[in-house]
Amino acid sequence: MSDEYETEGQRPAEVKDDVEVPEAQGDAETVISIKGMSKAYRIVQPTIVKNGKISLKNRTDYPIFDNIDLEVRRGDILAILGRNGCGKSTFLKIVSGIIEPDKGTVEVKGKIASILELSMGFHGDLTGRENIILRSHFYGIPRSYVLEHLDDIIEYTELGVFIDNPVRTYSSGMRSRLAFSVMVNVDADIFLIDEALSTGDMAFASKASEHLKELVRSGKTVLFTSHSMGTIRHTCNRAIWINDHRIAMDGPAGEVVDAYTRSITDSFEETEALAKGGSSVAQYRLATFYRDGNGVGKDPEQYRRWLEQAAYRDHPMAMSELADILVSEGDSERAMELYRLAAQGGDFESRRKYSVMLGETQHEVEVLKGVLKGLTDSGYPYDYYNYGYLMYRSALMPQDYEEAFRYVTLASEAGWTDADYLLGQMYRDGKGVERSVEKAEALFVKAAEAGHQRAMTLLTDMYGEGRYVQRDHEKAFRFCMMAAQSGNLKSQYMVANMLAEGLGTERDPEAAKRWYARYASSSLNEFRRTAMDSLRSRGDPDGLYLELLKSSSRSLDSRSMMSLASKYADGKDVKKNKDAAFQLTERASVTGGSARTRLGIMYLEGTGVEKDETKAFELFRSAAGYGDASGMYRLALMYKDGIACEESQANYRMYMRMASECGDREARALVSKWDGRIKRRKANKNGPTDPE
Repeated sequence: MSDEYETEGQRPAEVKDDVEVPEAQGDAETVISIKGMSKAYRIVQPTIVKNGKISLKNRTDYPIFDNIDLEVRRGDILAILGRNGCGKSTFLKIVSGIIEPDKGTVEVKGKIASILELSMGFHGDLTGRENIILRSHFYGIPRSYVLEHLDDIIEYTELGVFIDNPVRTYSSGMRSRLAFSVMVNVDADIFLIDEALSTGDMAFASKASEHLKELVRSGKTVLFTSHSMGTIRHTCNRAIWINDHRIAMDGPAGEVVDAYTRSITDSFEETEALAKGGSSVAQYRLATFYRDGNGVGKDPEQYRRWLEQAAYRDHPMAMSELADILVSEGDSERAMELYRLAAQGGDFESRRKYSVMLGETQHEVEVLKGVLKGLTDSGYPYDYYNYGYLMYRSALMPQDYEEAFRYVTLASEAGWTDADYLLGQMYRDGKGVERSVEKAEALFVKAAEAGHQRAMTLLTDMYGEGRYVQRDHEKAFRFCMMAAQSGNLKSQYMVANMLAEGLGTERDPEAAKRWYARYASSSLNEFRRTAMDSLRSRGDPDGLYLELLKSSSRSLDSRSMMSLASKYADGKDVKKNKDAAFQLTERASVTGGSARTRLGIMYLEGTGVEKDETKAFELFRSAAGYGDASGMYRLALMYKDGIACEESQANYRMYMRMASECGDREARALVSKWDGRIKRRKANKNGPTDPE
């Protein structure tokens, strides 16, 4: 087969935000070396002695750091994370030499420039312009240099006419701009910044972040603290997390940010403190802790209490969840108002529920429920799924979600792929069942491997962003590649980025170029299809149709690959090539459905590949679970003859009838004969009614 159809191997890589973070040089020298560093602050606790006198002799040492070791390399942009009071600012002051450690050593190679406190070095009664000259003197910048570049420094501050106002009139953000603008002109080797990028506006913070990256590219080193996880993720190549007087984690910035964020999000104590402080997000999260028994015993009363607190503060999900409870209690009027407010806050489900309760469709929904539930007597997985999905989409009360869960579970157990995906959502969100991220993850993986593209992209986001699960770049790439090979445009571009960056896999610029090209080519498929339809109907004397079909196949469009595979299999318009037909079909099979049925037939017959009846059976079963009628028909025949499975007349009849209902011609013809025979036997009142 021609090389034009060959595809890169599925290698794991990292899902990366669309930003550029400079990499530290692997063999760069150590510029900051900290060994066994400890620091404690002495706290005086006044006590009353005789005659009302106060004694200051009761003193205790409060530890800040306990035996910390750390090496910082030239070219690092190192973020220091930790909760308030953990010692982030103290850490920078020790590195700068402002504070001495109690124990251990701190060795620094190179000149340091720092912004440790925004007010340091500023005179409140002097103007911004005058303070630039004053602060520059503290950094050792020659006055002649400052005066020569004063206009450039002022322009960088973006303070405009306020540059000639007294600094005491400045906001913290304006002071931050002024301090940073002076510091960037310092010829230093190491820059220490304490929260300076978190006080200005977004545009200035972005500009400052880019400047730090430029410093690092020129061989400088930067250490800074920030409560902005986005700033750290987009700016730093490395981070440390200080917790309980020690460095709890040291590694790539994104991974440390994820771990630190999870520690706060998953902490009952931290969440409770924030909830009591009035945070609606924390109040809703605390309610879910009590609802699910996460870090605390289940407590319906506390769940309701904090849910109401969050709803009172207009948290959309809390309002929607509280409204569900009120509906079950019969308080429809109050529930409708909460649905309305949640809908205004952007909650999609609340929009639907409010519209249903307000409109006149509820009767139609009830009629439709009766029809679809009646159809579940067939025992067919898609009947279970259709009724369960309707119950899920029309649910107003917890009982509705529970009913949906029962039937979607039946469909999932019968191998219906869409049911796996929906059931995963229900476990993830705790709808109709106790919340379980682990079970949700397993179901999403099962659906993705069966060809469910939405499951592939959802898993890419889950693993890539650390949403619901621990971030895992290799798993993120696996499912991103799967989606890319199924023709998903966004995923194709993401795969190209991953390979270009070499994050989580070997860096491969050539493979990245091919995926960028494939992404660009895929965006033309709609126009190719239009052109091919026109050529098919008007004639194609120049053979352009085949060239367009090949181009579309190279972009991994599954329909085009299957069409081209048929041509290679039959030798129509091209030289017959069983190997090419097999490879194209195998590549298209990532999307599930008919491609898997075709591939199963190849394995069953040994066409272009070694015969493998077990593999064929699994492919037919997967295709049937994805709703492919031909796959159902083939699966029925294997159950009939006991090929790669136990013979089962019940499964034979069920899948054959399912194939007939879903449109397979051969199945329809056979089922029609069965039904005709049944009618004749009933008319004659003679013989069994079930077909053999």
